[in-house]
Amino acid sequence: MQFTEQVVRFRDYMPTADREEFLRLVDRIAAEPEGADSHLAYTDDTVTRAAWEDRVMIHYVVTIEFVVVIEVDIHDPSRGFNVV
Repeated sequence: MQFTEQVVRFRDYMPTADREEFLRLVDRIAAEPEGADSHLAYTDDTVTRAAWEDRVMIHYVVTIEFVVVIEVDIHDPSRGFNVV
């Protein structure tokens, strides 16, 4: 599992509860990157997938050797988080 610099920076500043959700989701993706609880993020792309848990959504790319997390979103307008 690898992360882009933007994802790492965001992960480091996430509130604890969101970071825990993020890490659970990362573990789930690592166990089964193309599992039934994920989907293709774009119709013209067969490697970029998306998965979510509660308020946290992750876009990631599945390659032969790695899963690369490229984007993290938190959707919680009550706290001012929409898309990061």
